[in-house]
Amino acid sequence: MRNNYGLRAVGVVLLMALGCRWGVAQVGPRYVIELNGKGGSSIAQGRMQPVGRGMVLISFQGLTVLTVDADAEAYSQDLVSNWPAADLLLVTPATAGRYDGLAPLHALRDGLPVVVAEPSDSGVPPRTGGPTLYPMQPWNALELRKQKTRLRVTAMPGSSGTTAVAGYLLDIGDSRASYRVYLSRAGTSDGALQLAQRLPGADVALLPGRDGPHLLALNRGAPRAWMPAALKENGYAFTAIRR
Repeated sequence: MRNNYGLRAVGVVLLMALGCRWGVAQVGPRYVIELNGKGGSSIAQGRMQPVGRGMVLISFQGLTVLTVDADAEAYSQDLVSNWPAADLLLVTPATAGRYDGLAPLHALRDGLPVVVAEPSDSGVPPRTGGPTLYPMQPWNALELRKQKTRLRVTAMPGSSGTTAVAGYLLDIGDSRASYRVYLSRAGTSDGALQLAQRLPGADVALLPGRDGPHLLALNRGAPRAWMPAALKENGYAFTAIRR
């Protein structure tokens, strides 16, 4: 009897250890990037600014993220040289579920971190020189650190039954507070937006539109009772929230 009890106890311990290992694998980021450079102000305020067709520059305490809509006119070989400088480039998935091509990215500076959705039919091809690609699948996460500022990017899935990346959840801030932005690709269903609101609760959604990006304020996981508003030229200021 004692032997059976002992075996059962050992089995429970092994299962708990495996469960903890699985949980860490699910929660832990796929990529971690440490950036050099001086941090910005300690004020917990940031800004989202439209900087071109299908492009938005998000800045917080010296950390800058450039988001580019893969379906927009800016995503082309001819215009990539005019993209604003940033610490991280985030290219949203194209509506077809993959990119028409990664060729425009070759013109970017060497080593620039670039987040892209990993095509389901073929991996991102290896390359020499140019930016450093970080291919993401649903629920993959990337953490970027610059001095005291932290950014976590999580690839969000689409509606139930789909395996493609529908958008990204950006959690930007420091050790005291953060602000969460859900960045959606064009044509994303409402299911993906609702998922981003619940897990883990976005503060605002950045949605593509024919006339430029739109913002939809979210209130504790539920949309407010008004339609998305166009992101104006003077940008949108946000304040990090203590969690």
